[in-house]
Amino acid sequence: MKRTITLFLCILAFNTVHVAADVGVGIILGSPTGLSALFGNRVALAAAWDLQSERMHVHGDVWLLRQRLVDPVDWYLGVGGKAQIKSGNGDDVRVGVRVPLGVQWYAFPRLELFGEIVPGMRLVPSTSFDLDAGIGIRFHF
Repeated sequence: MKRTITLFLCILAFNTVHVAADVGVGIILGSPTGLSALFGNRVALAAAWDLQSERMHVHGDVWLLRQRLVDPVDWYLGVGGKAQIKSGNGDDVRVGVRVPLGVQWYAFPRLELFGEIVPGMRLVPSTSFDLDAGIGIRFHF
């Protein structure tokens, strides 16, 4: 059942990605740490390692709101899902929802610096509050 839920969330996250003129790829440091992608300034995906819980982490977010904070800094608010798998034990899966709140700054036309704080709720195997946060950099094509 846990694998089915994880697979469903991954398929849902990747099916929300459209062919976009603007694609950004880079890294995110924090909790979790790994690779980050942004599609059309609306859909964010990451595959990373959570150093705190020693788990592989994947998440997908859709930004519901993105507005100018001060020139040239924008802020965003979104909603998404995440899954974490314990290394070496595929049956130990955590699945939850997340609400990213962040800022992004285009230091140069194709270079984005960003930071976010992400409250969330784990739903599987038990319900609990959690908090992720990170800073990162993406290069846009």
